[in-house]
Amino acid sequence: MVAELAAGRRPTIIDVAKRAGVSKSLASRALRGDAGVSTSSRDLVLDAAQELGYRPNSAARSLVRGVSGLVGVVLNQLDNQHHTGIVQGVQARAKELNARVIIGNGGQNPEELQRQIDTMIELRVDGLVIVSSWVPRQVLERAGSEVPTVVLTHLADPPAEVDTIASDDVYGAQLAVEHLVQAGHQRIAYLSRSASATSQARIDGVVLALEAAQLPSTIVQVDAGEDINLQELSTSGVDAVLCNNDLTAAEVIRLAHEQQVQVPGQLAVIGYDNTALARLLYPSLTSIDQPQVNMGRRAVDAIAERTAGRTEALRELYTPQLVVRSSTAQP
Repeated sequence: MVAELAAGRRPTIIDVAKRAGVSKSLASRALRGDAGVSTSSRDLVLDAAQELGYRPNSAARSLVRGVSGLVGVVLNQLDNQHHTGIVQGVQARAKELNARVIIGNGGQNPEELQRQIDTMIELRVDGLVIVSSWVPRQVLERAGSEVPTVVLTHLADPPAEVDTIASDDVYGAQLAVEHLVQAGHQRIAYLSRSASATSQARIDGVVLALEAAQLPSTIVQVDAGEDINLQELSTSGVDAVLCNNDLTAAEVIRLAHEQQVQVPGQLAVIGYDNTALARLLYPSLTSIDQPQVNMGRRAVDAIAERTAGRTEALRELYTPQLVVRSSTAQP
């Protein structure tokens, strides 16, 4: 620790190398973000620098050998709690690597998303994290050709220029439907306010699971600003609903309460993302958990790997988990 050094003496690169157990030249190369340094060695050096309180010059202080020490994050929706968890992970890992994070909000608008991406590139960020499946392919190709870029969502056909880190949405939807089928539900609907590739992947999972159970599928697409017609769902015989996110599920539970529809007695409800909202609702919400923080942290490491010389595209898929609460099970 800093206390191990002589009083008043600032740690040097030699101190960092000694703490990390590597040579001075390797420590310098790791802090500069040079190619040819393994991820394990780089992590040892960066951890040692943090423990000692070592403060290199502005170039070495960058996340990688860039010009700004900045990681840009472009979100599809600023008030989405799933996105909030990802940002927490990005910020935590960036801080460990002496980088800073700037955030742009696309506001669920492809043109604004593109403008935010262009702004990040103009600011010469050392890496770019995009949390949206709405960005046009050509925009992703261009961004990835100019700066290490990671997309943290499902893409149907990701370009080779970008890395992708996502949760297995097909499997997550299958988990949810299988849970409902095991509970005895016969008419299960998927309810979404999104037409994204992510939502489509979840529809694929719903259809696969219901086909396996030899049950009919009901897909309900609700446009932004349009009210959910819970009465219509009930009249059609739907007895369980998987929603595309926890916020939509919260809307369903509110409507059920207003219309005196018992949850889960008359209608079981499952959300997606397992945000903090799921635990606060009454009844508490069964939801599909995605490791948002870990995905955000991994995105920063992927940027560092690209800058260190990796050229092949990263395609990582996390396995979601079902978290059962009162909205699908009697307390």
